[in-house]
Amino acid sequence: MEAVTLAYDLIEQNDVRQDANPIILIHGIFWNKFMMKELGRTLSKETKRKVYTLDLRNHNESPSCKKCDMVLMTEDIKKFFRDHNIKTATFICHSFSSPIAYLIALEQPQLVEKMVMIDHGPYVELSEKNRLENVLSQYNAQNRFLRSLDPKLTLADAKKKILSIAAMPSATKAQELFLKKVAYDLLKEGQKFKWKTDIDFVMKKYTDMAFVVKAKGRCEHEILIVRCSNSVRVSDEKFVGILKQNPNAKLETIDDTTHLLMLEKMDIFVEIVKKFLDS
Repeated sequence: MEAVTLAYDLIEQNDVRQDANPIILIHGIFWNKFMMKELGRTLSKETKRKVYTLDLRNHNESPSCKKCDMVLMTEDIKKFFRDHNIKTATFICHSFSSPIAYLIALEQPQLVEKMVMIDHGPYVELSEKNRLENVLSQYNAQNRFLRSLDPKLTLADAKKKILSIAAMPSATKAQELFLKKVAYDLLKEGQKFKWKTDIDFVMKKYTDMAFVVKAKGRCEHEILIVRCSNSVRVSDEKFVGILKQNPNAKLETIDDTTHLLMLEKMDIFVEIVKKFLDS
């Protein structure tokens, strides 16, 4: 297994605590570190910690590899720790990336201080319901935008068009965030628009079960799961199952949010995280 060097941004305030472990902030499937930048700045400001925002392999600025699964992504993160001389860190992971922190906590527990999992548990189950309603719907929505773009548009004009839709008063916060991500992710080669992240490849790997992670053992680390209203990924029933293998897991719900809760209600999310880290 050959680990790759991940693209990252380091965010730190002038008054960052040198004695505090850094935060590793990781995006969800099809997303990227750019969309986590504002959250990273707010986390660093409020917690007084360094924040590393990462792009996973086959996402955005990180290397694209023919081999891509959750085990390899975990090895990439371990390499990142070695390359940056990080002894211990707190993980804050959105959705799909949450099992990466879980696997590292099981394999090298000394690397993990605490874990925050956003609208996701430590495991990935490839259920048809989740594939159709959550992953495939996002994938299809992004590709519909690609097909709708006039190839005569310049890249700058196409991005401007998408951002103008995002700014419409009728757009929800979740729609605004999705469209901003789409605009950032857009490229043009010749007369053809494409994505920085090859979402066709990532979707195929997801369908091929490359990202499935099952419960592998008891984890004693403190885990905070922050879910959205009516979460399908972390129901009350699923959380009871999580507690059986992760007895120090806690659950918080932020009302009136979607799967992008950490960006929709950032101040509330950061306040919850800060309280968890300070406890």
